Amino acid sequence: MFGYDLGIDLGTSSVVISVVGKGVVLDEPAYVAYDTESEKLLYAGKRAYHLQGREPSGVQVIQPITSGAVSNYSLAQQMVEYFMNKVLKKNVFKPRVVAAIPSGSTDVENRTLISVLISAGARSVCLIEESLCSALGSGVDPLNPSGVFVINSGAGTTDMAVVSQGSMSQSELVKIGGNDFDDAIIKYLKDKHGLLVGLRTAEEIKKNIGCAVKREHDVSMQAKGRNTLSGLPKVVEITGNEICEALSPLLNEITSVAKAMFERTSPQLVADITNSSLLLTGGSAQLYGFDRLIADALGLEVTVPVRPNHCASKGCEVALKKLHILDQYGYSFKTKEEVRIR
Repeated sequence: MFGYDLGIDLGTSSVVISVVGKGVVLDEPAYVAYDTESEKLLYAGKRAYHLQGREPSGVQVIQPITSGAVSNYSLAQQMVEYFMNKVLKKNVFKPRVVAAIPSGSTDVENRTLISVLISAGARSVCLIEESLCSALGSGVDPLNPSGVFVINSGAGTTDMAVVSQGSMSQSELVKIGGNDFDDAIIKYLKDKHGLLVGLRTAEEIKKNIGCAVKREHDVSMQAKGRNTLSGLPKVVEITGNEICEALSPLLNEITSVAKAMFERTSPQLVADITNSSLLLTGGSAQLYGFDRLIADALGLEVTVPVRPNHCASKGCEVALKKLHILDQYGYSFKTKEEVRIR
């Protein structure tokens, strides 16, 4: 084997890379720590993630890709190159890359992402919508003419689509994800308990006791932070059902958009979806009760695949094998010359 072809899910909170025939080979936080003076990458991945909120002078930690769009070109390119080199090691052959993107991405955003990937070492790049990749990565056959409803909820966005015959019949993008859940928890603790906490603490609360529907037997944990009035350390006992209240406006917005999308879907596809189950993928699919909330709101059975955060990357791997099927829908590899990048 002379080289690898890569499937990459460049998410807001994590970068997941799959290799054809090997599956997922890398899953790292999409964070970089860099020197603020030279903009040179110092750390990427787990080390940068754990440094957030604890940065020494002259060092800053950011997410260079937010909501599927490149927010800092130089750092995004350095981060992707670092991760690709971890996978490719010293392979001299440049890989073809299939990357997952939000369905609502603009042409400018897509060209910028292709530019980042090629500058990082890709030979050519094909961009495919996250919801389609998630469906393929969950085991949906691209030749299957039946309709499948997919909701891919990540850290930056929630991408939903009705997929049929390897293409999207309907799609919708909601700019709400796991990061917004963290922000809602921070705001709730500040307003209700007078407690200031960092993003890492909010994320821990979400993962440990956060829920989309109220639990019959509530759980709790201690939240540690700073008192908003005195500025001194403060500890508060917080319950899971409190977090459910904090997240409910955002979750209700997601279900409202999903309901509206059904109104635009053909009756035959709605019948197909009703006979099967809705696929819930992405990192936020792991939030307790999220599947039950969607099932109750839409009246559908909901399936959460094993490791839902890996579905988009696995779908990119499937697309690499079956691009001859997707090619008829306009998906193709773009080279540096074709997109006129820097």
